[in-house]
Amino acid sequence: MKSASESASLMGAGVGSLLRLPAGSVMQIRRAVAREAGALSKLALIAKAHWGYQRAQLQVWNSSLEITAESISARPTFVADLDGQVIGFYSLVPSLAAWELDNLWVTPLFIRKGIGRALLMHAAQIAAERGATSILVDADPNAETFYVSCGATRVGAVSAPIAGESGRVRPQLVMSITRSDTA
Repeated sequence: MKSASESASLMGAGVGSLLRLPAGSVMQIRRAVAREAGALSKLALIAKAHWGYQRAQLQVWNSSLEITAESISARPTFVADLDGQVIGFYSLVPSLAAWELDNLWVTPLFIRKGIGRALLMHAAQIAAERGATSILVDADPNAETFYVSCGATRVGAVSAPIAGESGRVRPQLVMSITRSDTA
């Protein structure tokens, strides 16, 4: 039997400021299935490209953005499904107390519409239900403000230079969670 967090539907109308979707639209957060691996890989690459990275840099990252059927089966992976179209997803790497947010990507058309926040809150709920007390995030620099606005705290940085940005770093964040945070 699925827990309430295994599949959650959210209506575009009536959910207040959380989601800004077309009226009458229904977004469901559901488990990803292995056959969606290619589509999720493509979504991750498109979402990363949204931040203006050069094509050559995106090619360097291509393998690290690849989602496999095996990874979908091996770890909690959920998609935001809007009227049958996958518009975002996340995956977690379980551990004892601190789980890692392995992926969180939203189709650029839906960035800043509450989809990422809904996915992150769902991830927190899933992790908390399974005993986690925090989620670790190795963030893209462009996403740090988003995670901080969702309650994460920066605890460090990892050097991540790319062509034209020798001082680039990836923020290391932690988001404390409890079962009451996710209710």
